[in-house]
Amino acid sequence: MNLKLRLLAFGFALACSLQAHAALQPDLSSLNAVPRHAVAPTTVAKALAQAPGKSQPLRFAVLAELPVALDGGLWDRAPDDRARWRSRVSSSGALAIALEFSRFALPAGAELWIYDARGELVQGPYSQRDQTPEGKLWTALVPGDEAVIELRVPEAQKSAVGLQLGKLSHAYLDIGRAAVDAPAKSGSCNVDAICSDGDNWRDEIRSVALLSIGNEYVCSGQLVNNARRDRSPLLLTANHCEIGQAYPASSVVTYWNYQTSTCNRAVPNGSLSQSISGSTLLAGDVGSDFTLVRLSSTPPAAYNVYYAGWDAGSAAPRSGVAIHHPAGDEKRISTYTSSASAQTVCIDGEACTRRVRAWQVDWARGTTEQGSSGGGLWNQDHRLVGVLSGGNASCANTGGSDYFARLNVAYQANSASSGQLKAWLDPDNSGITSLGGLDSRQVTSDEDGEGSGGGSLGGGLLAALAALGLLRRLTSRRACRA
Repeated sequence: MNLKLRLLAFGFALACSLQAHAALQPDLSSLNAVPRHAVAPTTVAKALAQAPGKSQPLRFAVLAELPVALDGGLWDRAPDDRARWRSRVSSSGALAIALEFSRFALPAGAELWIYDARGELVQGPYSQRDQTPEGKLWTALVPGDEAVIELRVPEAQKSAVGLQLGKLSHAYLDIGRAAVDAPAKSGSCNVDAICSDGDNWRDEIRSVALLSIGNEYVCSGQLVNNARRDRSPLLLTANHCEIGQAYPASSVVTYWNYQTSTCNRAVPNGSLSQSISGSTLLAGDVGSDFTLVRLSSTPPAAYNVYYAGWDAGSAAPRSGVAIHHPAGDEKRISTYTSSASAQTVCIDGEACTRRVRAWQVDWARGTTEQGSSGGGLWNQDHRLVGVLSGGNASCANTGGSDYFARLNVAYQANSASSGQLKAWLDPDNSGITSLGGLDSRQVTSDEDGEGSGGGSLGGGLLAALAALGLLRRLTSRRACRA
């Protein structure tokens, strides 16, 4: 594609993305008239008593049945002249709430949002394209112990709406800083990704996301590039995060750019406002502890993501970093300066049902914790070489080691495409075993007829951004979502 057209398309996508996220202004003045549904007391104390190891995903919430149908809400007219349906849900003591709709079938022109009772964080809009193969929807989190569900639909389409809330997720760990003065949950030796330790890894940092699985567990994961360089939203994490096992891949919600704004803030201030709900399971393997999914949509331009490069060679990494979300906190970076060693380890205790061929890493700075599982290990060449399986390193045990399932083992772990990475990272069987990363804003050689290679948009990006104001005026919301 011609570079100028490419820039225009990028600006158009960015304008649409910004417009979509600013679309709903919650009307809080009439909420008292909206029906409210509260869950029965939850077993939070029992859940807190459970302490899974690092080789298991971190549980941050408990689920409660809360069936709410359309007759459990209030219909009226929205300012945009669409029919509006609202309902409130609550769970006393919850630090945040997410929802699982057991039925989610919206007609064209219908959109759904959820937001907290103060209207500070709006998640959505969710539309018919967000319906999972099971006919469901898992939403992103909003802070506090009460949430508002808002549906808008063309009046003529009201009878075509199929909506049924099934479960409420009651977060007892403070994912997203629901408490304004809440400190970080992870250990003090963790290093914020925004700190100078990350200066040489800014691209790779943008590839990493916080994952919510079934609105109950959290892990870390990262977007990975493929040989076609086509920005297919492939996300790699650990198999023990149980995607496609305890919960379907469609229950995965990814949160992007969840990190502090400054280094070593006393009160971290990351935001969960950038999210994508849903994914499709592509491949996974217990023994090499990897899972690969394709997100339900490509991250919007405003998310400014990066597709990580990787190396499936057998050479031990000599130095590098891990990037992850310990305890579900904002993004952190850990640094190693001595060569990793190849080890075979059991990551689930005496049962040893997961015997993983891993890279053993000892940290010079930082550590990992529960919630870091699935986070990537990069080598000295800025290539992804593994994902976190387990270990005993912590802020209380700085001399401990961590173990990352090796990418070169996962690359052809099984002959079937559903059990290996190669079929997805090198879909045309070109034979490559290493690939550089790709910026979501980058123009590759097959897209730009004016040059021989890929490159950052650089100054051209500024031109696109300069036109953004005009694009937002010219671009209707309907055109953005067509």
